[in-house]
Amino acid sequence: MIAPEQAVPTAADLDGFPAGVAVNETLHTIGTARAMRRLRPDPVPDELIRALVWAGTRAASPNNSQLWRFVVVRDPDRRAAIGAALERFVRWIDSLGEPADDGDAHIRAEARHLVVNVAQAPVLLFVCAEHSYPERGPDPRYLWAAVNTASQNVLVAARSLGLGATLTMMQVGNEQGVRDALGLPDDVHIGTMIPVGWPDRPFGPARRLPLDDVIHHDRWRGRGRVQDERDPQ
Repeated sequence: MIAPEQAVPTAADLDGFPAGVAVNETLHTIGTARAMRRLRPDPVPDELIRALVWAGTRAASPNNSQLWRFVVVRDPDRRAAIGAALERFVRWIDSLGEPADDGDAHIRAEARHLVVNVAQAPVLLFVCAEHSYPERGPDPRYLWAAVNTASQNVLVAARSLGLGATLTMMQVGNEQGVRDALGLPDDVHIGTMIPVGWPDRPFGPARRLPLDDVIHHDRWRGRGRVQDERDPQ
């Protein structure tokens, strides 16, 4: 579902979209699924959160192992406990010194706002995974592959439903404190923490590096801007 103001998707709505390719609703949703760190406290219906989890479970996983597990935190006291556990993350942000530029300052300010107000987000969705695959000698690379694909599906689904969401790993600021608040067993790992709610700001294009800065054709071409060295024939 595209927001009313974006009823007719076009390449002009999307940052760096390749010329000559028609923009459809799916691509428009992906291209405007920007991080929403400012959320209204209004409640989110349970069926919408279940839809996000459904989308997460449609993701690919190694050998269909489906290692993901989702912890949906709505309880205000539980959210407050998580917020308290993350206070040291705020101190870390404040210890970084002067921002490198205006962009860095903006990112820090938005990140700080999110952490300070994390308990006000109506839903905190933790994408976790069991460290259990393969059965003989579990390998964490499989675990993270499952978490990452599921998390991206959640973000795109949230955008399609008009919900704001942002991918974070704020739990690393005090992982044990967050684990204690969630009551996680030792063999379950937190992959991502996704605050979800109704956005307080409009959606817009996600700004990313130009494609030519990240594509390597046929082999690694070194760092920095990548030149297209394919045979023109």
